[in-house]
Amino acid sequence: MYSNSEFRINKKPLYWLATALLFSYLIITASIYQQVKNTIIENKLNELNQHILYQTSLRQYINSQLKPIIYNLQKEHILSYDFFDPHLLSSTFISRKVYQIFDKKLDAKDLNSWKYRLAAKNPRNPVNQATPEEIELLEKFNSDRNLKQIHRVEMINSQETLYYAAPFNANEANCLMCHGDPKTAPKGLIEKYGSEHGFNEKLGDIRAFVSYRLNITESMLNANKTFLIISLIIFAFMAAFFALASWSYLIEQRRKGLIIQQQQELEYVAHHDFLTNLTNRHGLNRDLPVQLAKLNNEPVHLSNLWVIMLDIDFFKSINDDFGHDIGDLTLQKLGEILKTEKNNLEHAEAYRLGGEEFLIVIRNTDTKIIKALYKDICTSLAAIKIAGLNRIIKISAGATEAQPNEHQYELLKRVDQALYQAKEQGRARLIII
Repeated sequence: MYSNSEFRINKKPLYWLATALLFSYLIITASIYQQVKNTIIENKLNELNQHILYQTSLRQYINSQLKPIIYNLQKEHILSYDFFDPHLLSSTFISRKVYQIFDKKLDAKDLNSWKYRLAAKNPRNPVNQATPEEIELLEKFNSDRNLKQIHRVEMINSQETLYYAAPFNANEANCLMCHGDPKTAPKGLIEKYGSEHGFNEKLGDIRAFVSYRLNITESMLNANKTFLIISLIIFAFMAAFFALASWSYLIEQRRKGLIIQQQQELEYVAHHDFLTNLTNRHGLNRDLPVQLAKLNNEPVHLSNLWVIMLDIDFFKSINDDFGHDIGDLTLQKLGEILKTEKNNLEHAEAYRLGGEEFLIVIRNTDTKIIKALYKDICTSLAAIKIAGLNRIIKISAGATEAQPNEHQYELLKRVDQALYQAKEQGRARLIII
């Protein structure tokens, strides 16, 4: 009987869509997160550029305005040539002191600020002594004059810190007045710092660099909150898109499934007998030519095909004497027996041709099996019990083997003749021709 099972929807396209959306989501959110992080860093570096411009302007003022006044006073012998005071003549000293004052004011107002540091390989002031890592960076600035600055994010005590470093300008001639040969340096400079450190620098060398550090943990946390909101919006959008696409796909697949199911039902009804659920004559006309074609394409000694046509003896009298409902039950019982028998065979199919006529098609068999099959059917029919029927049901049968390149019409005509001979010879028997 036709199985009205639910159409199975292929959900693989939905799985692929979900996977594609997930990967897209991860790529998009990763890109957005990196962009948000880069934006925070760029904004902080833009703020730092203002500090750096201020430091540069301060040094420029010292070198172009303040120092020339001191040098003129020395030329006019108002100040001694050996006069030196870092508060007036050291741009690095003045810059650091100004920045320290500025930094303290920011700390007093609880404002996050850049931490300034000057690092040199041979500093005059020990506080500016470069660490091994800073010496390595200084050498990098000297070897690559196109490298104007570096910046990176570092983790310090579980805090995200933005680090920025930029080199001093290369030593010029006026720089060597205080950083060249100690013998030509102002005596005041030697008296204050000694002659061991901060001297013997070479023209064109980069003797130091400045660095800044800024704790950006809070800024990154705020950025993460923004990123989370954006990522949730994107996720909600993709989830809604997936839900809509899935709904549309499932609706369309169910519609196609319903059409296929209806087609299958129509196909089943067209090719099956309603009373016995056996394949009908239309189904035989569909199947038998295929079986004969297979037979014709295989060597004779490897395969054969037999057909058995069966007819209930005196079936009209069963309808007349006991009623058509008993007749229908008889046909159903025979149909059940034939289904059982064909399921016990390897290559067999049972058909109801109409009325009380049935047909069995069997491949790879012989006369011995055909006779045994007929006997089993007769035995099963004799044993059935149908309420209201007090008659033993008997059947006549004809059987024949298909010949090479034989047409369906010829085969059925010959088996019909065999069945006719069985009836002519007294019924309840099998005739093989």
